[in-house]
Amino acid sequence: SCPVGINTGELTRQLRHEHGSGRAGTANWLAQHYATLTRAVSVLLKTADLAHALLGSRVMGRLSAGARKLSGQRLPLWTAAMPTAARRLPHQRDSIAAGQRAVVYLPSCASRVLGPSRGAQDPRSLVEVTETLLRRAGFQVIYPDAVDGLCCGLPFQSKGQFDAADRKAAELNKALLRITEQGRIPIYSDTSPCSLRLQEKLDPALQLHDSIEFIDRYVIDALALTPVDESVALHITCSATRLGHAERLKRIASRCARRVVVPEQIGCCGFAGDKGFSTPELNASALRTLKEQVHDCSGGYSTSRSCEIGLSHHSDLEYRSILYLLERCSRQGKNGVEMK
Repeated sequence: SCPVGINTGELTRQLRHEHGSGRAGTANWLAQHYATLTRAVSVLLKTADLAHALLGSRVMGRLSAGARKLSGQRLPLWTAAMPTAARRLPHQRDSIAAGQRAVVYLPSCASRVLGPSRGAQDPRSLVEVTETLLRRAGFQVIYPDAVDGLCCGLPFQSKGQFDAADRKAAELNKALLRITEQGRIPIYSDTSPCSLRLQEKLDPALQLHDSIEFIDRYVIDALALTPVDESVALHITCSATRLGHAERLKRIASRCARRVVVPEQIGCCGFAGDKGFSTPELNASALRTLKEQVHDCSGGYSTSRSCEIGLSHHSDLEYRSILYLLERCSRQGKNGVEMK
């Protein structure tokens, strides 16, 4: 928070842009081969998870910390909250049934690649949970063509590589115009930071909805909810705040749990995309008071997978998308039959 209203994130990105022109070629190559990049990240996550399974959290943590120290802090920090590789699902486009509501589901790069951490309560990826929930609410779910290669450009923008970022955004815009029939079908974006960038970059004809807004407006009233008799922690991301969705998110959480805890004096979690890996001290400082405020909660929820990694690590709770809680509470259908 800046007392004179300076967007320090934009300032940092501009400084990176001014000093990172020599890496533009690499950024453009990665943008052109994005599907290959995401597959490579999945392989790395699978390898790390295999090592975690063989060595255990304590040994894995010590080895990772030692390797990071020997590298001069160049290697990313590994923690037990590190995600596994998300399960890849076949995304088929069926013909739209007459009279059925349809939605184009745009899963973010993080949702497609980063699965739950080892030992998670629910091993399903966010994409699986979201599709289940949308179909349960009566929507036909459609995915963009060649979705594995699509990206809003946020990873490149964060590094100051604006040309590559805008190229990916333009590519995504073209794909969404085609799949939505020039904006006729609404778009569901499952990660708040991506939704914020897309609002600034997409064609105005496209009906883009962040997950919080879409769930609050079109989904939650179509479900029969059985709230859990638990206290849950809720983290409102910077992007959700800027989108004006904080109260919507609180409202969704309050319909799913007996008590919702929003920790005081925690705005930005400090994970900042990938800074939680490369500069973990930032994340640790931002969340230094988190654990004591959520110690009696059964779990934590948010709307950004990267934020949830740091939140889990510094709270000893498992933080997940709010969609996991909503899906759990809506399994008991209106007729009392367990929903699929």
